[in-house]
Amino acid sequence: MEPGKINVRVVLPGADAESLQDLALDLRRAILDTDTDTDDVRPATADATPAGAKSDAALTVGALVVTLAPTVMEGLMTVMSSWLSRQPRDVEIEVDGQRLRVPVTRQQRDELVAAYLRRLDRES
Repeated sequence: MEPGKINVRVVLPGADAESLQDLALDLRRAILDTDTDTDDVRPATADATPAGAKSDAALTVGALVVTLAPTVMEGLMTVMSSWLSRQPRDVEIEVDGQRLRVPVTRQQRDELVAAYLRRLDRES
């Protein structure tokens, strides 16, 4: 199966754009510093925002696009869960439209992995 892309966005109510961007870049470093074998992790551009988004600018601040093979999705979820556990309690990560906050349960992680794999199957 070919690599797919997921949209990841850091959410922190009341935070300014710079704080959100700093958090997203910190998450990006956490992903790249592990051995998850992601193909690419980059800040999202307006082109990477999901269809129906209200505002491109609002979604690109604090947003990343992660390109990865299906086999590493589980590892990516572990890295993101670990990163999230080290953040203030009101920080959330939105992964392809589903929000996660501490504690991230095993069931939530499994559901995200399954949704990602289903989406890849539909796209191929």
